[in-house]
Amino acid sequence: MIKKSVVRKIWAVGALVLALVAGAAIGLVVLLWPKPVALDSEYYGTSEMLSLDKDTYEQMLKDRKSFVVMVDNAGCVTTARMREMMANMPEDLGFKYYQLMWPEAMESSLHNYVKYYPSIVIIDNGQVMYYLQADADEDSKYYNDTEALQQWLKERVDFRK
Repeated sequence: MIKKSVVRKIWAVGALVLALVAGAAIGLVVLLWPKPVALDSEYYGTSEMLSLDKDTYEQMLKDRKSFVVMVDNAGCVTTARMREMMANMPEDLGFKYYQLMWPEAMESSLHNYVKYYPSIVIIDNGQVMYYLQADADEDSKYYNDTEALQQWLKERVDFRK
């Protein structure tokens, strides 16, 4: 027969292990869940696409700016659809973002992240935080569904400003 004190110790160890596993799982979810980026204040208010060149982009990174860039290419059907979806954002998601053309993007540090166009890139304090991958199956819905794209942005950009 097992003593009650041994059973209690086994239960205590089991409870501790369960708590550690649960805590680790919660920590992993928090770590992997997107943290919304607060854009610099000048980007809030109205929806507008601004042109950007690679030199200005690189300077904005050095200046530790927080902003959104759409990498695209003229004449691409998917790019045209993405531009239309971005242009039709509701007022509560209104923000200014930059357009960086594909050839310039490939001459900038963005070539380390974005391999295909179009893409939307969210920069936080000069660091690439999030971006859409045109060749990734899990990102395909954001290229075809305005509501899905809006949700992706809401999860990654702080619109409470």
